Amino acid sequence: MKLTILRIENEIVNCQLDNGSIIDIARKWFTEDIQEGDTIEFDMNNC
Repeated sequence: MKLTILRIENEIVNCQLDNGSIIDIARKWFTEDIQEGDTIEFDMNNC
């Protein structure tokens, strides 16, 4: 699954999943060097 960073505001990161869902995630769960437009790939079955 892919997560695209749409916007970073204060302590909230607004993201879009590859299925089109939009979610907000607390900034503390990301590395310091993320930027708007970055894409993160992850495996939901390997947590």
